[in-house]
Amino acid sequence: MAVQQQVNKFIQGIGASSGIVIGKAYLVERFKVRLPQKRIEEGAVEGEVKRFLNAIQDSRDQLTEIKEKILDPQMRKHAFILDVHLMILNDEMLIQDTVDTIRQKQVNSEWALDLTLEKLDTAFKAIEDEYLRERRSDLHYVSSRIFRNLLGKKHDDITKIKGKVIIVAHDLSPADTLQMNLEHVAGFITDIGGKISHTAILSRSLGIPAVVGLEVATSLINGGDLLIIDGDTGEVVINPSEEVSQSFIKRKRRIQTLEREILKYASLPAETRDGVRVRLQANIEMIEEVPSAKMHGAEGVGLYRTEILYLNRKDLPTEEEHFQTYRRLAENIYPSTATIRTLDVGGDKFLSNYSKNNELNPALGLRAIRFSMKETDIFRTQLRGILRASAYGKLRILFPMISGIEEIRQAKALVEEEKNGLLKAKVPFDQGIEIGAMIEIPSASITADLLAREVNFFSIGTNDLIQYALAVDRINEHVSYLYEPLHPAILRIIRGVVQSAHQAGIPVAICGEMAAEPAYALILLGMGLDEFSMNPISIPKVKKVLRLSRFEETQTLVDQLFQLPTASEIECFVRSWMAKRFPDHLIECYTEEVKA
Repeated sequence: MAVQQQVNKFIQGIGASSGIVIGKAYLVERFKVRLPQKRIEEGAVEGEVKRFLNAIQDSRDQLTEIKEKILDPQMRKHAFILDVHLMILNDEMLIQDTVDTIRQKQVNSEWALDLTLEKLDTAFKAIEDEYLRERRSDLHYVSSRIFRNLLGKKHDDITKIKGKVIIVAHDLSPADTLQMNLEHVAGFITDIGGKISHTAILSRSLGIPAVVGLEVATSLINGGDLLIIDGDTGEVVINPSEEVSQSFIKRKRRIQTLEREILKYASLPAETRDGVRVRLQANIEMIEEVPSAKMHGAEGVGLYRTEILYLNRKDLPTEEEHFQTYRRLAENIYPSTATIRTLDVGGDKFLSNYSKNNELNPALGLRAIRFSMKETDIFRTQLRGILRASAYGKLRILFPMISGIEEIRQAKALVEEEKNGLLKAKVPFDQGIEIGAMIEIPSASITADLLAREVNFFSIGTNDLIQYALAVDRINEHVSYLYEPLHPAILRIIRGVVQSAHQAGIPVAICGEMAAEPAYALILLGMGLDEFSMNPISIPKVKKVLRLSRFEETQTLVDQLFQLPTASEIECFVRSWMAKRFPDHLIECYTEEVKA
C-alpha cells in the first residue's frame, strides 16, 4: 500500500545558515547501532584489547583517507576539523580508560567504550560555554565511527549523490560534509544541533542554507519529498503546494536583492550621518574565519576565543603553539587590531589532566580568570605566546570574568613578569600592548569607575552579563523567556559602564549577541559605545543602519527608553520606532527574531 504523501507540513527548527531553497530530500540514514554487552573470559581479554585498538587504527586510517581525498578548495579550508577528530582518536584518556575497563571488568570493547563515553559526556554537559558544550558532538562523531568499525558496519558513501538535493540527516559529521560534492547540495537539515554545531558553521561558511535542531525531520521526511527550507526563520515545509512555494520564492528574491544591497555597505566606514564613527569588528574562534570577517567589512577582531586550542587533547598547548596561532592572527588581520581573550573555561570541565570533582554550580565556579589565577603556569604560557606574537601585528589582551580590582591587578602583575622575562631574553614584543577587562559580572559593572583606572579598554560581554544580572540560565527552556537584553536593569548597567569608562578616558566595546542586532546596535550607539564586535555576517546589516542614522536621534531614542518600566514595553517601543524609521527588511528581520 502506498504511503499517503503529506502536503504543506510545516516544521520548525533553528535557522543555522541564511537563505531559502527548494529541492528534493536526500535522506542520510544514520541509525544508531545497537551495542552488544558481553562478559569475556580472562584468557580473551588481551585479544579484546587488540580488537579495540585495531578499530581505533581503522578509524584513523579512514579519516586520513577522507582528508587526503578532499579536492574542492572550499572544502579543504575546513579539513582542519578532521584533525580535531584525529586528535580525539589519539587521546590517551579515551583509549586508556577503555582498555583499563576491558581488563578490569572483563567486558567487550563496545561496552567498555560506551562506559568511557558516559563519563566524558557528563563532563561536557556540565560546561557552561555554549560553543564548548557543542564540541561534545565531536566525541560522538568519533565514537560512532569506532563502534561501526568494531561491529563491521559499513560507512555510508555520500560521495555519489545525484542531482541537486537537500541533505536530511539526524546529524552530519564533518567527515560527511567534507566528502560531499557541493554542486549536488542545495541545503542541509538535521534533527539535532545548534547555531554553532559543525553543520551550522560549515554551511554558513560555504553559503549553503541550513536548518538544524528540527528533532523530527528524519521521521517525517521521506527520500524524494519536495522541501522548502528557510535558513533565516528555521522553517521547513514538506511537499509544499504551488501557492506556498511561490510565496517562499518571492521572499527569497526579495531577500537576495536586499542582501546584495547590504553587502555594498561592507567596505564603507561605520559612520553616522552626523559624523560619529564607531568600529565594527568580528567575533571569531578560528583564523580560517578571518577572510570572511574582512569580506563582510570587519575593522579587526574584537573577540578571538582561544578555548579551541585546549579542546579534545590530553596535553596542554605549548607556548610555541600559542605563539604560532596568535602570530598568524596578527599577520592576517593587520593593519587592524585583534583582541585575544585569555582562556575562558574552567579546567575541571575540559582539561583532562586537570580533572576535578564536578562543581555544583559551574557558572559561578572556578572558571575564566579565576582558573587562570589558580593555574598560573597555564596562564603564563598563554601570556608569553600572546606577547611574542604582538611583535608581528596589533594585538590586545582581554581578561574574562573580572569581578574586581584584585583580579585585574594580579593578572596585570603576571603580564609584567612575563614582559620582564622576555626583555631579559631579548625576545621582541609590543611593550605597550593594551590590556582590557570584560564586564560581564554585576560586581564589575558596579565598580566600573575603579576598574577603568586599571585597564586600557572595556569589553562588555552581554551574554553573560544578562544571565548573571537577571539570574537567568539562557539555555534552560523553563526560564529562557526571562533572558531580556532590553530589560531596564541591563540598559542602566550598560549606560553606567560606558559613563565610567569615558570619564576615565578609555573606550568601551561590546562583544555579546546584542551588537549583531541592528535595533540594539542603535541603542548601544546612543549610549556611547565605541566598538561593536559580532559574527562577521551581521556586520554589513549593522553598518547600513548606522550609516542611515544620526547619532543625535539615537540619543533621543535612549532617553525615551529610559522612561519605560518594563522590557516588553521597551521592546514594543523599539519595534515601532524601527518600523517608522526603517520601513524595509531591517525591521522585518528584527520582528521575526523577536517572535522567535
